[in-house]
Amino acid sequence: MLIRALKLSYGGVLALMILIWGMSDLLSLDSSYLGKQMREKGTMENTEKFDLKKVAKEEHCLIAPCGIYCGACDIFLGRTRELARELYWIMKGFNFADVGHILMGIEQQKIQDFLDILEKWSLGEKCAGCWKDAGWKPEICLLCSIKVCAEKQRFLSCAECSKMPCHESREDEQTQAAERLGIVTLRYAHWNIDNLKRIREVGYRRFIDEMQKKVKKGFITSDVISSDPIVAEYIKRMKG
Repeated sequence: MLIRALKLSYGGVLALMILIWGMSDLLSLDSSYLGKQMREKGTMENTEKFDLKKVAKEEHCLIAPCGIYCGACDIFLGRTRELARELYWIMKGFNFADVGHILMGIEQQKIQDFLDILEKWSLGEKCAGCWKDAGWKPEICLLCSIKVCAEKQRFLSCAECSKMPCHESREDEQTQAAERLGIVTLRYAHWNIDNLKRIREVGYRRFIDEMQKKVKKGFITSDVISSDPIVAEYIKRMKG
């Protein structure tokens, strides 16, 4: 009986060892398969989020590669140009340059300079947006290194890039695009980066819809832009 019990015990142990070895291989296969499935699922989800078929072509110009929502930008919307046009014609019709110095105690030349600024601004065009080849754009935007980088990779925005936010990289030498993204991020107080992260979370379609609701409620980029002379200092460094 003892010998038989030992044989059964040995056989049970051997069977258990075989079972464990088989399960370990199975778990390894399952883990590998599960990881592959998760990666594929993540890729599919990102593909769906960045699917431009859900976004009308004319809506592409609403999002700048750097994350600025152009649909909330006054240069794109042209509201201040309309207001400047109206104010200019009122003040000009009143001949404010003639009596303004009496009414306000301001030098006549300064009043005329102000009227000239209003007129020039009112006659300007609205920005066409980063992704429109035709139409007016600010000079600083014509050769944007961020747009060039995005175009090379066929991205609508930096949200699709694995290196975003590249301006936070600790590499000794940053690309021109990374440097420029850093300037934009300073000027917009990180709002553009928050937008890029939001696009990653919900995709282009939902992001545009969310932003349009905010714009209808009165939001414009002026609400987030820094009061510091970020761009002016950047241009000085470029010229220097």
